[in-house]
Amino acid sequence: MEKNYTGQALFLAILVLILLTGLSLLPSGMTLGDFEFRKMDIFADVRDSTAVDTSNHAIVAPPPDTLEYVPQDSSSTAFSDTTGAQAHADSMRVIPPKDSVFFGKTIEDYSFDQQGLNRFFAAVDSISRGRTVRVAWYGDSFVEGDILVGDLRDSLQTAWGGAGVGFVPITSEVAQFKRSLKHNFRGWTAYSIVKKSEDRPKLGLNGYAYRPEPEAKVHYEGAQYFKHTQRWNQVRFFYTAETARSFVWQAGGEPPHEENLPAKPGRLGTWKWHGSSNGTDAFAIRFLEADGLLVYGTTLESGPGIYFDNFSVRGNSGGPLKLLDPAFIHQFDAVQQYDLVVLQVGLNAVTNSLTNIRWYEAELDRTFKHLKKCFPGKPILVVSVGDRGAKVGTEILTMRGVPAIVQMQRNLARKHGLLFYDLFWGMGGPNTMLRFSYHRPRLANTDYTHLTHEGGKVVGIMFAKLFLQEQANWRSNKNLQ
Repeated sequence: MEKNYTGQALFLAILVLILLTGLSLLPSGMTLGDFEFRKMDIFADVRDSTAVDTSNHAIVAPPPDTLEYVPQDSSSTAFSDTTGAQAHADSMRVIPPKDSVFFGKTIEDYSFDQQGLNRFFAAVDSISRGRTVRVAWYGDSFVEGDILVGDLRDSLQTAWGGAGVGFVPITSEVAQFKRSLKHNFRGWTAYSIVKKSEDRPKLGLNGYAYRPEPEAKVHYEGAQYFKHTQRWNQVRFFYTAETARSFVWQAGGEPPHEENLPAKPGRLGTWKWHGSSNGTDAFAIRFLEADGLLVYGTTLESGPGIYFDNFSVRGNSGGPLKLLDPAFIHQFDAVQQYDLVVLQVGLNAVTNSLTNIRWYEAELDRTFKHLKKCFPGKPILVVSVGDRGAKVGTEILTMRGVPAIVQMQRNLARKHGLLFYDLFWGMGGPNTMLRFSYHRPRLANTDYTHLTHEGGKVVGIMFAKLFLQEQANWRSNKNLQ
């Protein structure tokens, strides 16, 4: 008769379990002579396999080889950019992330009262009663030359009204590249947020300041590509002047007119021209005297409607915007009265060798705080970095830093109570730039970074449809209240 060892085996298994459990309770770093115990957790696999996801959203797994970004704890008071009781209150109002099924399909509202776009669409609805609505779009080279923004502006001016390109700079690196305006200039020294200069003056709304030489001139002429930027009947330019200065202006084929700019030492001055309802398709300004004069840009508009002012700066990662003086920007905004501020940056921070984005997170964190000081109480929409491709081995793939930076930008928008749009998924997600470059007509350049004009049209119209859908949602929710 065979002996039954089941009881002994069970006893031995229980004894080993008790021993392992005891070892797992030992503190890490405990030594016995020269031997150091390693921390054990025999229940780790059990816990991991039975953990319950209490978040109310789906997580999009990063593509292989993607740099993973781990956000800060949203319950931490680090989520506040104020102090004292208000800091605690804001940190308690951080809105949970939206479900990933909506990424790129909607504007994510992380404002503390969940009313981020209400003021903007209320302003749009009042255009029919004579309201002018303006959007300040701070961007990088992704939108320079009015790529994307030009088609967005034209589409929404068709829907909501308005004619004219809005704010335009005095000089431009891409003047010959634009389809929204013909732009010529001579005799200017330009200063910007990305160009180091020992004598850099106070910078204007678009991150630039322009110092004229005697007889400096700038000439704007409507282009035929877009329907609504061919003519305008209102011109305004911004300046500061230590003493009164004479200048000459000319609208279309009219004779030149000489006037004096009143002195505005240290304060923002504006000069305005109003034409007939038919307006003009060209406007030129020539400065006879230059000493003590700084010019900050011009607006070309035609009354009530929507205007997207493109403040693109090549090489702008977002951090240089902290060079804007909030008090001076308040003077611009008192005239322009922006209803929405857009921040679209990140392209210059993305590389394939990126291993740590904490430095960029800290930079954008300070930038978001600064923009809120420049435009207090105004809704701010953060548009994430779009797709950017690079060669990996023999293939062109999305740069590994892109999804991580998108996630970081979303998390910062939540922290500061801003609006957010996921351009990466809105464009189509991973490897969109590669697909765009293969499309005919070509939608992206072969740097797999920048859109062509045709690609800008696709993405610009996508944004226009997004705004129109958000307006429809706002009206629907308003009628239900």
